[in-house]
Amino acid sequence: MSIVALSTCIGSLGDEIGHEVARILGYDFADREIIARAADRFGTDTSELRHVAEEKPTLWERFVDTKRHVVAHIEATIMEMAARDNVVLAGLGAAMVMRGTSHALRVRVTAPVSDRARRIEQQQGLTAEAALDVVHAADRERAARVKFLHHADWDDAQLYDLVLNTERLTVLGGARIVVEALRDERYQPTQESRRRVRDLSIVAQAKAALASNPETRTVRLSLGCHDGVLTAEGLVDSDIEHRQVEAVLRGVPGVTDVRTAIMTLPGRAYARSA
Repeated sequence: MSIVALSTCIGSLGDEIGHEVARILGYDFADREIIARAADRFGTDTSELRHVAEEKPTLWERFVDTKRHVVAHIEATIMEMAARDNVVLAGLGAAMVMRGTSHALRVRVTAPVSDRARRIEQQQGLTAEAALDVVHAADRERAARVKFLHHADWDDAQLYDLVLNTERLTVLGGARIVVEALRDERYQPTQESRRRVRDLSIVAQAKAALASNPETRTVRLSLGCHDGVLTAEGLVDSDIEHRQVEAVLRGVPGVTDVRTAIMTLPGRAYARSA
């Protein structure tokens, strides 16, 4: 029982390998359905989630708070699925989100640009030149998005446990390598690692819940969790907002208790917007 978090690039056969790994192991496979689940659960527009998660950030986005809310919804959905184990999570920064999970195998699937362009040419019926443009554009957008959302270089091999080059590797061959890697005891869940994932999931759910509530969406708190006990530190505008925050946190599934070290600082909202 483990978690596979895939980082793929267009034409790399990454999604195909992920599907094959899930088939061999009997795991669930989730890629873009993560967006649909997040949209349904948190009442967010699907196109907005897809834009923030997959496309190159616009200049305007760098100055607004929308990113934080959308990322919270996506990460909460990824962590909620990861907490169940036995899942292959593909794309949407899943490999970055799972960095704190010891029994998650983080896999990067890539290939030379020429090979990826050739596959896109065949799949989409494009000219060689057009296919190459598609690959370059997709790489730029995804690299920029990962940098913007996760402050990481998605091509940095040190972010992953395993990097697959599909230049001469088949889908089945790649899947078998991943399955074999999962046999290593380092990727086998323990009672402690499962607890850790549950706690990380609760923190992610709490962030998303605060971001979804109109009364608490502007609040910025430092959240932590241990064995279901959620802790929150930070500043709020009023005692009313403090109570609203605590009510939202207590409503998060899996939370057994809430302990806060929140200070009331009237005018915080004005200071934040000034």
